[in-house]
Amino acid sequence: MGLTLDYRPFTSADLPELEKLWLHDTKWGGLTKQMWLDHVVNAPLGPPAGMLAVDSATGAIVGQFPFVRVLVEIDGQVRKAFRPSAPILSQRISGLLQLANPFSHPVAVMYRQSIDALREEGAALLVMVPDPRWARFLRMFPGLQVGKVPLFSRPLPLTQPLEVDPEYTMAPLVNFDDRVDALWRLAGRHHGVALARTADVLQAKIGRGDWEVLGVTRSGRLVGLVASRQKGDRQWLVGDLISEDLDGALRATLRAVIELANRRATEAPEDKPIHKVCLAVTPAMQAAVTGMGFVRDNYDFALVVHQLDPAISPSSIAPGRWYISAND
Repeated sequence: MGLTLDYRPFTSADLPELEKLWLHDTKWGGLTKQMWLDHVVNAPLGPPAGMLAVDSATGAIVGQFPFVRVLVEIDGQVRKAFRPSAPILSQRISGLLQLANPFSHPVAVMYRQSIDALREEGAALLVMVPDPRWARFLRMFPGLQVGKVPLFSRPLPLTQPLEVDPEYTMAPLVNFDDRVDALWRLAGRHHGVALARTADVLQAKIGRGDWEVLGVTRSGRLVGLVASRQKGDRQWLVGDLISEDLDGALRATLRAVIELANRRATEAPEDKPIHKVCLAVTPAMQAAVTGMGFVRDNYDFALVVHQLDPAISPSSIAPGRWYISAND
């Protein structure tokens, strides 16, 4: 390969070097100090874990694989877990790689060394929704399950108004408070496994940026919450969606986001049209989703679950038991 790499955990002192790596070797732009504060210093569950790849000769950081701390609920039991973020590798290093063994690739080494450290921290599992092209590579790691979550969509603009249920009212959700926690205690029961979506987690995840968040109430009680935004120049993407039940409250929450998407499609400029509203759909949600006019689209999200705690039954964390949203 023509170079030697060392691997170590990253710290706050690495910010200047990581800024350069993000700026020159990703399409995301630079890693700003505000992003570092939001996602590292002030992250709801603590700073990410993970490894850096360092050029042994120069000391320069040439790769990063961060793992975000999350809580996962497995049949009502809350466990510590991690969600891998996208790995970064310097384009200069990528051009020098000529590896017969894929496990020698720096990304694989960072992943493997991170797993050992996370297991020592007591993590139950890793969960990720990677680019589907990564799924084949990830299948090579033992203890890992790969599944799919289909995308469903509904064309926009609407050809006729949706039927209104007067029991429910919809409005922008501004405060992520105890009502959100109470809603999640009910919504979290609909699937065997899910990333915890408590008020503080959702505040950090969708409470800033360009997500539009709606709350659905019935008799003054919050029974649904949904985040959505424009994705690219063709679709309105639904992210986190939780509801008190999988019947009326779910349909009302879907209705709220369809109507919002329709307004945004009507307002969209001609050079940035919105042709459909889309969301990831689990088996438990499918009846309500199809009942609201959604049909199967031609895309699947890859869902990867890597078991770290040997005491967990693999079947209890199988991909088909998870609630996953498009912004996970």
